[in-house]
Amino acid sequence: MQTFMMGARLVRALISQNGYMAMLEGYYKFENLILKVLLGACVVLVVVASLARWVGYPIIWSVDIAQLLFIWICFLGANQALRHDQHIGVDFLIRRCPKKLQYLVEAVGYALTIAFLLALIRYGYDLTTMNVERRLSDTDMSYAWVTAAVPVGCALLALTSVGKFFVALQKLLGKAEG
Repeated sequence: MQTFMMGARLVRALISQNGYMAMLEGYYKFENLILKVLLGACVVLVVVASLARWVGYPIIWSVDIAQLLFIWICFLGANQALRHDQHIGVDFLIRRCPKKLQYLVEAVGYALTIAFLLALIRYGYDLTTMNVERRLSDTDMSYAWVTAAVPVGCALLALTSVGKFFVALQKLLGKAEG
């Protein structure tokens, strides 16, 4: 019974605002670390492969692995850009509208984005399962590692978009500052 009570307290702490925010911050740091490691590995691989090719010993699989790393960097980077509102936006007309309309357009935009990302998750999953047996060129790795970036990346983007949608909804309802 005591173990159950400790588990219940842990769940309440995680669900609490502070626990949830701490968990999110931990995830953000982890995602940032993974992104840095992938980017560093991609750069090192491309430099080493270029030098090896220059001296006459090309690394045949380097392009494929660099592309694999790059697709994951793109999706993780896109999620970080979305989280920090760093994607390109055209808001020339919207900025001239009343605040409530701006918040409504923002909420609708996130809702449409979530719907699109959910479709990409579904079709990306299908693409990944179709490519499990396919090999990544000159390696023994499954090509599914490349295509898995689509559903995983879109799931992360969808989760970020859901959070942004609720913030926009709160602003629309006057429960949050703009």
